[in-house]
Amino acid sequence: MQSAAMRLGYALWMVMILAVSSSHQSSAASGTTSKADTALQVVASNLIYAAQNDGTIHVYDLDNHHVEVKVIRLFSCCADVRGITAAVPTQRLYVMYNRDSQGHVASLDLMSGQVIWDRVLHIPGVDRGDLTPDGRTLYLPTWEGDPGSAYELVIDAETGTEQARIALPPRSHDTIVSLDGQRVFMETKSATASMYVADTVTNHLLEALGGYCCSGVLAPFAINGTGTKVVNDVNGYAGFQLADVALGGVTEFILFASGQGGHGIAWTPDESEVWVNDGGMPDVHVFDMNASPPQELRLVAVSHVPHWITFNIDGRFAYVAGRKGSEDVTDVIDVPTYQRVSTLGPSEDLLEVDFADGSLVAVGNQFGIGRITSPAT
Repeated sequence: MQSAAMRLGYALWMVMILAVSSSHQSSAASGTTSKADTALQVVASNLIYAAQNDGTIHVYDLDNHHVEVKVIRLFSCCADVRGITAAVPTQRLYVMYNRDSQGHVASLDLMSGQVIWDRVLHIPGVDRGDLTPDGRTLYLPTWEGDPGSAYELVIDAETGTEQARIALPPRSHDTIVSLDGQRVFMETKSATASMYVADTVTNHLLEALGGYCCSGVLAPFAINGTGTKVVNDVNGYAGFQLADVALGGVTEFILFASGQGGHGIAWTPDESEVWVNDGGMPDVHVFDMNASPPQELRLVAVSHVPHWITFNIDGRFAYVAGRKGSEDVTDVIDVPTYQRVSTLGPSEDLLEVDFADGSLVAVGNQFGIGRITSPAT
């Protein structure tokens, strides 16, 4: 049973939510961004930060039906947003975007809602990078559309200055840092049929994971919590492929029961399932990862042909974005029931940000990573 103090605290929290929501609605009507839109208003909350191509970040209350509570102006309209990442120790969030043949990264202070810096870090573009857990280093791809840059950038996340380059085939694309911060996993759009893993201390390649079939062009991927398993979309393959890092490559080729190869794949945080977007139908394929080989369980219906997928930290909700660059809504799926329960504005660049007692306490990940950090016994 809730105590009177708990009920009072909840009531005050709801008053703050309504005040912020009202302020946002008022400013949206006038076409301006008020101070309330950028300042941190909620003392304790679990929020979704979703970047949009118009240069704004829309913030939604995860625990209150995903109601929008504020809007932060990050950069002037408009651009192609390519990724989002954040870290608790530095209290910063980063958004990668391309505009006018320049690859930008913008750094945001999560406590004040103010932009710290916005810099061009690569020409002609950047892509979906990731931070080390300490927030000190940003691994920044040099864009899938750039055939001339055979490397990935290592960026000092505090200043935005280049520290090193990791030699890779060109068109470096999605990049994930392991939860322990020791390795970085990188995929390129070159037809190498390989993934690449580097050490985050030396920034030297450790291995290339091989054996991917078909086109040899890898698409989005996700790693498990220990960084021992990788699931990949592969262009032209109607299913997904599972790689074992210790074995050095692909061990399973898992076909859809029906449908087309798509863009977007994610582990549930408990690693019991992998969800894979279909490329031709408004569906997400769900696979049982406790079966050997993995077995397709069901299709989850979504609003549009999906292009990206991730989960919140505890795995209650999946976020399935529609076609990139469109005005397709992002569906919120209740994971236990597989039902759509809400929608967000068009964004595939989103993650969870949690506050408690005025402090930043946790951040999620734009990628659908597993979160089991102890090896299976």
